[in-house]
Amino acid sequence: MCERCRTTQADPPPTAGRRRKLWAIPPEFHCSIVGTCLSSDDIAWLCRRLALVPSSDARPYDIHRFFVERAGTDGREARLMHKRMDEAFAGAIRRFARESSEDGWLALWEHSVATGAVAAAYWAVLSHAGIPDAIRARAFADVHMLSHIMGGESRRHLRDAQEQARRCAELEARLARQERSSAERLAEKDARIQSLEAQLAERRPPAAASPAASEPKPRRVGRLLREVGALRRRVTVERMRARLAEAELDKLRHLIDGVDRLVPPPSGESAKPTASADLGGQAILYVGGRPSALPRLRAAVETRNGCLLHHDGGFEQAARCLEGLVERADVVVCPVDCVSHDACLRVKGLCRRMGKPFVPMRSAGATSFARILGSLGQAGASSPPTAGH
Repeated sequence: MCERCRTTQADPPPTAGRRRKLWAIPPEFHCSIVGTCLSSDDIAWLCRRLALVPSSDARPYDIHRFFVERAGTDGREARLMHKRMDEAFAGAIRRFARESSEDGWLALWEHSVATGAVAAAYWAVLSHAGIPDAIRARAFADVHMLSHIMGGESRRHLRDAQEQARRCAELEARLARQERSSAERLAEKDARIQSLEAQLAERRPPAAASPAASEPKPRRVGRLLREVGALRRRVTVERMRARLAEAELDKLRHLIDGVDRLVPPPSGESAKPTASADLGGQAILYVGGRPSALPRLRAAVETRNGCLLHHDGGFEQAARCLEGLVERADVVVCPVDCVSHDACLRVKGLCRRMGKPFVPMRSAGATSFARILGSLGQAGASSPPTAGH
């Protein structure tokens, strides 16, 4: 809870009519109104309209606190917030305005909570001048508890995502070990078979040799034949093991694909990229990767009329710089095999909060990056971004 919520000023009298302005609502409700009724997109819209540019070290809490403090003053910020919520929740405002009894308002509120329309109903209740204090207190209590519940769910989802990322890394390492082991065993057996076949070829008697000269030594021939038979049986067993290993590798690939589907690719990624795709001046933020590959990636972006931003994922650059780079970028690309899991989760959360596209790459290879650039160029050509958004 921010400091604004701790004020104990007396409730101002309701404004004329059936609605109350945001700044006329008691200050103890402003924190919950801003946190519940204004989404991250709404906050971004307000910042653009007010020409506000948060500093690079500003936290989400700092931005939230700024608007909570401005909500209590009849100024441009409070008027824009009031207008934004009135436009977004016009339907709920009309439904609560048509009701005139305490039971009716309570039923509308309970229905909104059950159907997930809490933000619209909360603004309609608090901005209605005629709703009793008991209904407002009930709405405030429900929103307060929902915030606790959602916080717990967010922490659980974060733990699940971290566990899935750890499991993905383990499966990929296990898959790589199985592939190396299978390839080494098969190569060893093939070399052994070729060596034995060469030895047999050397010991075969010439076709034109006399019967006395071509007569082999029984013991040596018998030993070689037994050894070849034993080796052939071992090769058969090893090939069966290799087939079982390949089946296990297929299962591991399916498991890894299941983890990858937790981070869905952007629309159009499966389309065939084109080398001449125009990015239209988009800024591509590349988080992680190999420093030696950056010149090639930068050239690939600039030849497509784009701009490449880079962050190493936190190893060499300050982690707080990441938020500023995400804000400047139009698209964020993250190779999950060449960046820390903490950095990947952090940049994904920043993209979700700022409404930026997040494109995870299975590998840090240049081919995967070029394919993504081609998809971004095609998407930009089909639906160019609107200025100011």
